[in-house]
Amino acid sequence: MAKYELITFEELGADTVAYHEERAGVRYHDLLADIVASRARLEESSSSNLPNSVACTDPTVRAEGNLKKREETRAWLMLQIISDYRGPNDKGEHLYSLSAAYRKAGVSAITITRWREVYQVFNSVIDSIQAEMVETLRNEAYRRAAIGHDEPLVHQGYKTGETVKKFSDTLLQFTLMGYDAKFRRQDVNMNHSGSVETNVNIEGLRDRLAERLKAKARSEADDN
Repeated sequence: MAKYELITFEELGADTVAYHEERAGVRYHDLLADIVASRARLEESSSSNLPNSVACTDPTVRAEGNLKKREETRAWLMLQIISDYRGPNDKGEHLYSLSAAYRKAGVSAITITRWREVYQVFNSVIDSIQAEMVETLRNEAYRRAAIGHDEPLVHQGYKTGETVKKFSDTLLQFTLMGYDAKFRRQDVNMNHSGSVETNVNIEGLRDRLAERLKAKARSEADDN
């Protein structure tokens, strides 16, 4: 059973919708238009042209009553989910958790899967957010691998107030594998224990990775 109440655009208010549209990067009415258009996939019946029937199959019919509430509620739930999936939390962090977003909205995983199959706008936005998430993870992997991060220096169990630069050699190796097909083929082997064996100098890898990322950035800038 749904954990949410039916609600119309008028009941939500334009300000509430606008706030979530800004976070989500998609318009409420674009989601709603896609939902209305999907009526055509339903089988025709004696209620196909009734404006208040959930069995309405005509996208040109102006929804009223129960149909209006159901369609506008669905658009609102989609907007909420996208807003929480893409937007930052109270701490300004982008967690990119789709499951947390749809659970917060009271929607099940099965419903999300069905929506992604039926509604093109909703599905394309989710895909774009997942691409953003991958790029964010890739940038963080590069930062930890090639630039490093400051780790507090501890002496006899107490922080000294100083930091030491730390690098992740494993992240470096796997990040470079994503950019360098030759490195994937020849330079890295996984042993039976799951650790990585390589005969390539780590510092040299950082230089190679930085060069490839700079070249990629220049290429993208030229394309734009």
